[in-house]
Amino acid sequence: MRKITLRSYVDLLKLEDVLRQHPFYFKAARIAIEIYLKLHDNPLTDENKEHEADTANMSDKELKKLRNKQRRAQKKAQIEEEKKNAEKEKQQRNQKKKKDDDDEEIGGPKEELIPEKLAKVETPLEEAIKFLTPLKNLVKNKIETHLFAFEIYFRKEKFLLMLQSVKRAFAIDSSHPWLHECMIRLFHSVCESKDLPETVRTVLKQEMNRLFGATNPKNFNETFLKRNSDSLPHRLSAAKMVYYLDSSSQKRAIELATTLDGSLTNRNLQTCMEVLEALCDGSLGDCKEAAEAYRASCHKLFPYALAFMPPGYEEDMKITVNGDSSAETEELANEI
Repeated sequence: MRKITLRSYVDLLKLEDVLRQHPFYFKAARIAIEIYLKLHDNPLTDENKEHEADTANMSDKELKKLRNKQRRAQKKAQIEEEKKNAEKEKQQRNQKKKKDDDDEEIGGPKEELIPEKLAKVETPLEEAIKFLTPLKNLVKNKIETHLFAFEIYFRKEKFLLMLQSVKRAFAIDSSHPWLHECMIRLFHSVCESKDLPETVRTVLKQEMNRLFGATNPKNFNETFLKRNSDSLPHRLSAAKMVYYLDSSSQKRAIELATTLDGSLTNRNLQTCMEVLEALCDGSLGDCKEAAEAYRASCHKLFPYALAFMPPGYEEDMKITVNGDSSAETEELANEI
């Protein structure tokens, strides 16, 4: 019995070395990296300015609903504020003692986690690397690890690290759709860069010939598309690169991505959601009408998927589920 106990204790000590190899850590790290990449690409600005920009594009009916929702939220906030004030004094009395005890146990004060500060971090790419490093050491067999590495280094313009990430991902799955996007962006960036150090350019030239051969980014993308024309995920990646390489080809890119032919493989809910996201996030340019048309088409294929429900469905469901009949009556009265 003692040997079994000792063995379990040793296994527990070893767990610390591989804890970040756990699937749940990988999932959490992946989400964190995605958030920091989005914060780098679209830094948060003043919320009031964003709100004004949103309301400027709303119809009168949508504005009425928004104002009613704001009034209800304000009333709810007032009630919650009163409850908080009642408990605030009690919490403050215990907070200082608890903080002192925690600092004494850990050996130093904790950094306070403020949501606004975390959302407006000054160096999001550096924060993303903190989550990436354990993955590169412990989960190097997953292609997503190296593709996330590419996304970070691409934004930092680290060409050799971009090349390293692509080669490692290529060794795992050379036909992965996301890898194709990374390869095209690397190929295009190397072709467009004129001020690279000579040693870096020499290494890149050798490796580019091995990866791509005697071709150019457009031809390489077309070859990839022909080879995988019956796969919706691959068509989406190729369509993104069609627009990335030539924004004047937006119409063709949208047609490639939004095809819903029944003969396509992987025409599932997840892939269709990714196509809709690409139509909305600018990967295929400004195409709001195409996005709405695609949403409607997918709604027929997946009638119960929330991602493809008509605009306003989620708000209507909240009213129905919560049974807020007074709020619904107020909205109807204002509309009348």
